[in-house]
Amino acid sequence: MTDATGHLPFWTLEQLADGDLSHAERMLAEQHLKACAHCTQELRSARLLISALESLPAVSPSAGFADAVMARVVLSPQAELAAAAEPARQARRGWLPASLKGWVWLTAVLTVIMAPLAALGVWLNAHPLVSVSALWGVGRGWVREVVWNAVVEVAGAVGRSGLFGWAADALAAMPGPDAAGVPLAILLVLAAIPVSAFVMVRLLKTPATGMTHAY
Repeated sequence: MTDATGHLPFWTLEQLADGDLSHAERMLAEQHLKACAHCTQELRSARLLISALESLPAVSPSAGFADAVMARVVLSPQAELAAAAEPARQARRGWLPASLKGWVWLTAVLTVIMAPLAALGVWLNAHPLVSVSALWGVGRGWVREVVWNAVVEVAGAVGRSGLFGWAADALAAMPGPDAAGVPLAILLVLAAIPVSAFVMVRLLKTPATGMTHAY
């Protein structure tokens, strides 16, 4: 139980003064104390210190103690920048997975998204006559065809619904020229204005060579 100097270690003396030693260790320590005046004096000093500490009044900090201390703390510029950037860093961490399973799922999703793009890149590389601009032109033409077909279908649906006849009847009932066919002619002119504008725009955009039709 003694150390290299032949005396009891200070922690053993403190545990003995506090009564924290086991029965066997306490018996060995007391047996050593009977023959060692030095350790006996050290034990007496340890007990006096513990008694003095226990007799001190209990002190608790005031309610504003922490705020007063923090108000006197001066942060360095680097610490201020780090504190200012911490919310943004926490926000970025919120978008990232917090576990290995999350990273596996994120990797799988990115792989599913990137695999078709990689396959398209390999296919384009194997067909030098096909370019991204050509594919874009084909896609844009397909979208135009879809939009034009939708316009035609909508116009046909409006004609079949009887809305055109209702508008003609409403114009015929309005006061004004009562010559036969005048309301119908006005309606046809009103319907032809947007169609003519659309066709004119398509004709102006059509190149001088190549395609000669508007759609």
